[in-house]
Amino acid sequence: MHIRFYRPEDDPVLMDLERLCPRGLPEPFVHYRRRFIDRAALFPDHQLLVAEHDGAIVGVAAVIVKRTQVGGQPVSLGYVFDVRTTPALRRHGIGLSLLNAIDDVLIGRGVDGVYAHIVASNVPSLKLFAKLGYQRLRQILLLVFQPFPAFDVPDWMPRHTGDPASDHDLVAAVHSSRDLYVPDVAERVKDFGFERWSVDLGNAKFAGMSLFDQSFVFQQWPAELPFLSEEEMQRRGEKSLRLFDEVGIHSPALLQSVFDTLRDLAVTSNVSKLTLLIDRMDRVPIFFFSEAYKQMDYWMVFKSLKPGWTPEWQDTPIYVDAREL
Repeated sequence: MHIRFYRPEDDPVLMDLERLCPRGLPEPFVHYRRRFIDRAALFPDHQLLVAEHDGAIVGVAAVIVKRTQVGGQPVSLGYVFDVRTTPALRRHGIGLSLLNAIDDVLIGRGVDGVYAHIVASNVPSLKLFAKLGYQRLRQILLLVFQPFPAFDVPDWMPRHTGDPASDHDLVAAVHSSRDLYVPDVAERVKDFGFERWSVDLGNAKFAGMSLFDQSFVFQQWPAELPFLSEEEMQRRGEKSLRLFDEVGIHSPALLQSVFDTLRDLAVTSNVSKLTLLIDRMDRVPIFFFSEAYKQMDYWMVFKSLKPGWTPEWQDTPIYVDAREL
């Protein structure tokens, strides 16, 4: 087996491999996208490794490197995702070889540690990562919401803007002290339908949320359905909005007014769903849970790559990057 770096001409074969690798019981899904690399390309520092056997692609794994913080200390961390192996050749060490190769790349760059998110029902992947020394750190929740008309018109209407720098200081005041915080999410998704919605009543009464249209990048597609062509997908035109950088948990009525406005607008905007990622430890307003029609649980797994370094994670919610799942 030979492991090499990705080439653009690999994309069609990698998308065929994606279709062969459903996950997410009890409703398995795959990621539809125009190019396999599109998810990784959301991050400025990304790399894909491809495994070949007898000249054929049999596996792939993506990794990005981010400069962030743990326990208030600056660190460089790798994030691993899109690990796929040909089903007929599983249990032949392909995934293990790809992840070991990623470790070599990261260690060669002086990266401190590496983490991944794994669907809680994906027992084989959890075992594979555990075999490589990853430890389960905490659970991340993906909450899914349907568009829904607002029956009560709020007394205050949120304003919106497409400027990724909007409310940056307010978002940073809430999220920047968290482990894994990065300040550039809005900037990186600004070309994918980014909007910032907020309400400011003065006297520290403020709430806001950002969103981007994830379907520009990829869509979670039911595993039992065949992929449509790119043209057919474009004709469907369904949007999948990812919500992030919520501010206003101490003003839940204001935050819900922003959320309800977004769901109401989604009814007439051909939006199929809205999603939000949160750390299970996060004390967000209860309406986020009561309004969700679906929840997917992921384990965040982590291992140190730096000899003698054990990160001092804070006993508080982490910052969950909206680009990662």
